[in-house]
Amino acid sequence: MAARAALGRWGTVNAYCLLATDPLRQEAAEASSEQPSALPAFQELQFDDPKQAFQAKSTAQLLQSLAVFKACTIKPLVQNANTLLTASRRIAAPVVDHAVKHTFFRHFCGGECVDSIQPTLQYLERHGIRPILNYAAEDDVNNEFGCEGCPVAAAERKLDRNLDIFLRSIRDSDNVRNRAFVAIKVTPLGPPKLLEKISEVLVAMGDPSDRGHSSAQLREVMLPHLEPQEAASLDAMLRRLDTLCDAVVAKGNSRILVDAEHTYMQPAIDALAIRLQQRCNRSQPVVINTYQCYLKDAAARIERDMQRAAEEGWVFGAKTVRGAYMVVERARAAALGYASPIQDTLQATHDNYDRCVERILGAVAQGDAELMVASHNQASVQRAAACMHRLGLDPSTSGVYFGQLLGMADHLSFTLGRAGYRIHKIVPYGPVHETLQYLIRRAQENSDVLGGCGKERAMIRSELLRRLRQDNALARMLRPLTHAPPQTAAAA
Repeated sequence: MAARAALGRWGTVNAYCLLATDPLRQEAAEASSEQPSALPAFQELQFDDPKQAFQAKSTAQLLQSLAVFKACTIKPLVQNANTLLTASRRIAAPVVDHAVKHTFFRHFCGGECVDSIQPTLQYLERHGIRPILNYAAEDDVNNEFGCEGCPVAAAERKLDRNLDIFLRSIRDSDNVRNRAFVAIKVTPLGPPKLLEKISEVLVAMGDPSDRGHSSAQLREVMLPHLEPQEAASLDAMLRRLDTLCDAVVAKGNSRILVDAEHTYMQPAIDALAIRLQQRCNRSQPVVINTYQCYLKDAAARIERDMQRAAEEGWVFGAKTVRGAYMVVERARAAALGYASPIQDTLQATHDNYDRCVERILGAVAQGDAELMVASHNQASVQRAAACMHRLGLDPSTSGVYFGQLLGMADHLSFTLGRAGYRIHKIVPYGPVHETLQYLIRRAQENSDVLGGCGKERAMIRSELLRRLRQDNALARMLRPLTHAPPQTAAAA
């Protein structure tokens, strides 16, 4: 607990991780009288060798990846994906779903149900990559694919079915080696409109950046502001979340990753996540909240929540991501006339992400936190690994995990797996029509407009050319794929 009480300060060990160009960080390093313990020379991770990076991938997988990533660079398709899918599904939903299933869905998702993703899980495990099960269906307040406008009873039954799916994911995580993670979104467990209303109330109560100040008494705080049916929906949502956490606590070796969502629902999601952490994280971080570091307030929220954990006696758990809602957030801010919550430049996002990771790694080294570095950015992964080395954090046993999405940054994931780091792939699944919003965001993330995955595309092209030139791989690919690993295309 003494270490937790010091979370508000930079610890001695943190200073060795930080940029020497920052005067405050220089002072912290110079003020420290301790030296880091002697460590073996840091082995730089070799991410840039296409042959090594993709040695576990078949030529068919690489061709599929290249085709999908290329489609993501077609700006009109990506920018208007939501409108196009909505309009086309009204005309011929089965045809559209079939086309999506055999292209983007096959690349970015593991399957439509827990049973169908098992071959993908086995494939990842063979290459040192542990899966994170993620039921990827989600609703937004304006999502035409969701259940807004349905009768209340029918909507609540749908949310209960989603709870059953998450519970099955927790049960199926028994098959995952060592530490198991299950990713959840709050929107499949509670009405998006209710989450938006709760967020508005929490923001109106005080400091908009204080996302967890009323979390322990969230129901009591919200009741005066809710209609009777909304209060009943809140009770049902709290029951579902508590049921999930009880199931994970009972297993003993699992973690729940609470995904971040749109900023206009995030205050409610943060309050709910902190409520669960207060309840379940007394001895270990059973519940891990997600921080989107492209948001300008991310660092302040992390610092405040770490301090809250120290003061209240629970263990802080964080997943750091850059963020997945840039297009929607900026468009909404422009339409409603408020300042965008997103960092103004890509470099500002990179800098903020790295600062947040370094801050939390210092707490991990002190035994006060666990961290998942969820990033597809090679520089950030390399920097985090180097910081771990300086802090003496063992890649295979410390409370630090790396995470990437299925179908993205495979050159990072497979290299980390071979090097012995605790690397996880998020394996999304769900009915095709319910994962469309998820797939749209993946396409947007990989578009040239957003910086995309140009390096990965180039590496894939290089490896394909090498195989065609040296191994006659094209001829083998065209033969009947009788010996191909089952369902491996889903992990491309």
